[in-house]
Amino acid sequence: MGGFGSGKRWSKKNVVEGCYSLDTATMKRWSLLVPGPSDRAGAFHWRRGESSSSVSYLLTVGPSSGTLRLLYSTKSTDANFDYLVRLATTRCHLGGVRWWFVCPLSRNGVACGRRARKLYLSGNYFGCRYCHDLTYTSSQESDARVYAMLRSGLDPGAFGCAERMAATQLGLLLKALTLEENRLERLGKRLGRNRRGGAGEKG
Repeated sequence: MGGFGSGKRWSKKNVVEGCYSLDTATMKRWSLLVPGPSDRAGAFHWRRGESSSSVSYLLTVGPSSGTLRLLYSTKSTDANFDYLVRLATTRCHLGGVRWWFVCPLSRNGVACGRRARKLYLSGNYFGCRYCHDLTYTSSQESDARVYAMLRSGLDPGAFGCAERMAATQLGLLLKALTLEENRLERLGKRLGRNRRGGAGEKG
């Protein structure tokens, strides 16, 4: 298997759309999360253009928990990987259960353990979006428009009345105003410290 971790890269954070992912909702739709007395073996497959990748798995499912053993190799590091991902459930209000992955990663020596519907492959291991510090393409596009608005000079009047603004425009304007407010607050604090320092020197 090759190409893992070589998804689309962006100037800021990596995005979830550029990563291979495992989804408990998809596994449930494929009837993989049905409790059974024996382990199930198989493989997850991805195709991008002319290239394809796969991960083999061994799946154990009980009434309320399970384990997913992942086995794969990467061409970029020429290494083999074999590790367990725990599965957990929470009860739904209308009956049944919802399945989750328990993130197998750790940061600064502390296990994550966060429940997640999806795990993403960024680097060598599958983990939750927070451990991999991933964002969404739409969020990056939104941020780019906000910073472009700030660079061009923030003029809320240019948008017209709030009643005529689309929800997207209102969201961008609010985000831009918050960033500008934070910037002015930091600037005010620096000026205040400079004034106090200057007064002390005169004394």
